[in-house]
Amino acid sequence: MLSPVIPHLVGAAKRRMRRGLAILFLLPVLPSFIPVAAQSSKRSTTLGDSLLALDRRWGQAYVIGDSAFVAELLAEDWIGWIDDRQQTKAAALAELRTDAPRLLEDIVDQATVRVFGSTAIVQAQERSRVPDSKRTGHWETRHITDVFINRQGRWMIVASHDSRIPNP
Repeated sequence: MLSPVIPHLVGAAKRRMRRGLAILFLLPVLPSFIPVAAQSSKRSTTLGDSLLALDRRWGQAYVIGDSAFVAELLAEDWIGWIDDRQQTKAAALAELRTDAPRLLEDIVDQATVRVFGSTAIVQAQERSRVPDSKRTGHWETRHITDVFINRQGRWMIVASHDSRIPNP
């Protein structure tokens, strides 16, 4: 006479085997479900560093008046929100090309860069020394969020949001 435990063990073994076969069939497609950052952290770190460098260079463009760089970095359909006003690429470039006082210094730090395939988000703190009646200028601090996408092999910014915060 067979023990009542044997059929239970046989059934459990069959279930485990089916589960194992299902996992074997899924293995080739599993990488497509893992975020890009998890697939190759070294590549993402390097890409993240490059995107952060672009963001920092954008800030420096307002120090040195490099409108050509800004024209290349911002997508044609870029929209930026600076505090409570909206800005287009054309308006940003027009403002940069005027003889209006430029930033005296710009520092982007405390940054986080997240890459999601052909999209990336840079969030950081930006501190700018703005010209004023004093020759030294005054500091403004902002939280920034910039959304990059890769279009035709080139990273560009499609959306930005800057919110002024009290200086520490």
